[in-house]
Amino acid sequence: MKYSIVIPVFKRKNILKRCLKSISNQILKPLEVIIVDNNIKKFESKILHDLLSKSCYQDLNIRILKSSKNSGAIARNIGARSSNGDIVAFLDSDVILDSDYYKVLITYFSNRKNLIAIQGTDRSLIESQFKNNYNIFYKVGYYLEQFFETSLIFNQKSAYVSPSMAVAHPNVKNDFEVSSQWISTCAGLFKREIFEDYSFPSQFVTYSNNEYLLFSHQLFLDKRGEMIYTSKAKYRDIQTPIGRIPSRSLMYQIQTYDLFIFLKLFRMDPLKFVIFLKSRIGHLLLNIIKLFTKNNFSFTNLFCAFHSIIYPFLNIKSIINEDLTFYEKDFPF
Repeated sequence: MKYSIVIPVFKRKNILKRCLKSISNQILKPLEVIIVDNNIKKFESKILHDLLSKSCYQDLNIRILKSSKNSGAIARNIGARSSNGDIVAFLDSDVILDSDYYKVLITYFSNRKNLIAIQGTDRSLIESQFKNNYNIFYKVGYYLEQFFETSLIFNQKSAYVSPSMAVAHPNVKNDFEVSSQWISTCAGLFKREIFEDYSFPSQFVTYSNNEYLLFSHQLFLDKRGEMIYTSKAKYRDIQTPIGRIPSRSLMYQIQTYDLFIFLKLFRMDPLKFVIFLKSRIGHLLLNIIKLFTKNNFSFTNLFCAFHSIIYPFLNIKSIINEDLTFYEKDFPF
């Protein structure tokens, strides 16, 4: 089976070089690499074009497409629908792949006809579980995250999606292969045919927080096919700060998009809504802790930590109507 790689790019020239090199080193080469230019300024797009025109990338069959808006979600829609492969392999521009990453995962599609999506494991995530951090704030933050289910839930028997908007991971210290209710677009692969009926939320802008969760968990709920999370293929998510939105904008985006996703996936189930609200308390506590650990405390930032939690509920009518333009107006990019 042939596969196309889709990479949304906003700035990140230097780390993109490392990403592309890891693609060049793949044992199983892609049919094409689609770069979706999310840059806003013309000179940033020129830098990207100049980089990709270099002879060292000629073997990758790179195509550059332009998005009219800085949106990871929209960029992935553009790339997926323009792809020519049987498989669409999404890749973040700050991800470095092991050389056998696609060889291992593409084999799954050949052997399992009902498979629609698959992802490998992030080496950084594995290493974080082995890390002995004696920082009291780190430990408090970790246990708060696990109790309130704010983002990642570790050492679970299955890879499920919580109504809190957290995703569960098996014990990543050991080898594993599990059916999954979610597939990340960080380095996840999807069958091309899926995009005839599904798309990422076009309302999401910039970082497009958790757009993968809405997309892939909807596939699970609709029983479109099997999804697998495996440790047999690995990559490293560098998580560079370059190209990201300001922390305050991100804090509000997370709360807004999480409520949007919750309402789409879980409706207003009372018990699940309680779980969601519980996680918002966790978000608040973690945001306050970050103010101290990053030496960023001020009464303005403290107010924003509280206000960001209620912000989406103040705009609940717009969210129900799937209109998120209020966020763009309040946090222009």
